[in-house]
Amino acid sequence: MKLLEARNLSFAWAARGSMTREPILDDISFRIGEGKKLAILGANGAGKTTLLSLLGGRLAPKTGEVLLDGGSVRGFSPRALARKVAFLPQIERLSFNYKVLEFVLMGRAPHIEALAQPDAGDEAAALGALAELGLESLAGRRAGELSGGEYQLVRIARCLAQEAEILLLDEPTSLLDPANAQRVARELASLASKGKTIIFTTHDMALARSLADTILMIGQRRLLRMGPPSEVLTPEFLEEAFGVEFGIGQVPTAYPSAASR
Repeated sequence: MKLLEARNLSFAWAARGSMTREPILDDISFRIGEGKKLAILGANGAGKTTLLSLLGGRLAPKTGEVLLDGGSVRGFSPRALARKVAFLPQIERLSFNYKVLEFVLMGRAPHIEALAQPDAGDEAAALGALAELGLESLAGRRAGELSGGEYQLVRIARCLAQEAEILLLDEPTSLLDPANAQRVARELASLASKGKTIIFTTHDMALARSLADTILMIGQRRLLRMGPPSEVLTPEFLEEAFGVEFGIGQVPTAYPSAASR
């Protein structure tokens, strides 16, 4: 069974001169297994993206470690780690106006030898990833011509083409309308049912309640709460994390199971 574990993670940006930096995260520990879905919640600046970057080996912790199947992620080469972990950043700007198929093919980089070109198998994997999200018709379009929502879906398709065991997604439904947000949620749930581990940050409580098996709530540099949505997404705990009062209300949602979890 694949297992990703954060063990006593702390992180602070490097100090400059005599300046000291307060930790962004301090003593964070948890584990998540194969086929599970974990939502990371917290206020802006709480360290959600930092935690995701630590889990993916993109940042080195000040103390503690991230373990993948018992071995430190810092011990993997970038290529080997990319075969196991795919990362979707919250913000990403195009350096070149690639065709959508070319853009998604970038997800195949860990599977292509140095200086080699993508082969027919790589192209089939990229087209398959687009098809999973219903985006086949965009393959020949230029990425720079897409709407914000279309571009977000194409970025997720690139992660799917990578065929990694673990998906780390920073705000995966940002910019998406309810129909496309539902499409992404269903796709992520389907991937988890096939054994993929899904870890995502979000401010969308309905998405977290609908999709996640476990909620990890961070604030004040530490892990505040961790547990199933029904136990963590309460007005009291949300007020602790976000600093504002929450009430109980009902609003329409595009996530079918959100109201029942």
